[in-house]
Amino acid sequence: MKNFALIFISLVLVATSAQATKKPGSFTIEKELGHTPVISQGSTGTCWSFATTSFLESEILRKGFPQTNLSEMFFVYYAYKNKAKKYLLYHGNNNFGQGGQAHDVIDVLHEHGMISQEAFPGKTDDGRYRHRDLVNELETEVANLNKKRKNFDLAGLKSYESILKEHIGRVPNKFKSEKGRLSPLKFRDEFEIDPDDYVELTSYSHHPFYQPIVLEIPDNWSHALYYNLPIDDLMEVMYNSVENGYTFCWDGDTSEKTFSHNKGTADLPEKQKGKVDQLLRQKTFFNRSTTDDHLMHVVGISKNDEGETAFYTKNSWGPESNDFGGYLHMTEDYVKLKTIAILVHKDAIPRKIKRKLNL
Repeated sequence: MKNFALIFISLVLVATSAQATKKPGSFTIEKELGHTPVISQGSTGTCWSFATTSFLESEILRKGFPQTNLSEMFFVYYAYKNKAKKYLLYHGNNNFGQGGQAHDVIDVLHEHGMISQEAFPGKTDDGRYRHRDLVNELETEVANLNKKRKNFDLAGLKSYESILKEHIGRVPNKFKSEKGRLSPLKFRDEFEIDPDDYVELTSYSHHPFYQPIVLEIPDNWSHALYYNLPIDDLMEVMYNSVENGYTFCWDGDTSEKTFSHNKGTADLPEKQKGKVDQLLRQKTFFNRSTTDDHLMHVVGISKNDEGETAFYTKNSWGPESNDFGGYLHMTEDYVKLKTIAILVHKDAIPRKIKRKLNL
């Protein structure tokens, strides 16, 4: 399962077009960016933390630092606290569950920093994360707190936090690292990670384009803002990102029959290929055939034997979850239709689009 060492022995090498590497199946990797090994989220609904933590680990590599294993459970711990506060402030009329978005990690990164996996691995059962009991207890406790109305302490949430400590662990105030004994905030800053460098982008026409909007998906429980782009611009951002050395975090629909992690591919039916546009995206969003299912980490570009371009994607279902080491190839058509949102570094956005967003 997880490697608890802070620094892994080997780095993932960047593959370029001139050094295309053949992988199992019919796809050839055209470009592969630095990233950490595939791991498993176990029996949890916390893909948002695993995908975004993997993204941050790639950011550390991109900045020239050694490969570093960050704690997913650190972000999960504090995100659950944030989720409870929002639920109580909305008098219980807000989504509460395991699901989340990439910005949930960035919000924790901004307020609390980050920590190594070695310092805070979280609690497992036989090496596997299992959160069923945790979630049941949190849901019961936050409902009970909501019933108390004036008698809960929003700042402390001591009874709620005791459940987190029991099932996830006690977060250390400082911990030993390769850079000395540091707080999570100092650890973040040592790697030159600035939470304000990252933005989320989406593409839906029921909101104005080139404006920040609240995306209406259940897992956006914090009602965070996304920049809304036309789909062609969003696709341009994705390609520009990878071509210029930036990975990105992908959120989208994985419920289609043509999404097959076992086969390592995600594609559209023949009748939809080459026909994806803004209208079709809007139709599938409104009729809920495109839903917010899963977050993953896009780490490269590939092509199949027919020359069709795909995004090489790192999943968090474990290296043994398929015959391709836990990776899959999402075709351009699939990504164009089934993307809900992405998280990316601001500098990965083409200048002409960046200007329109006033970034």
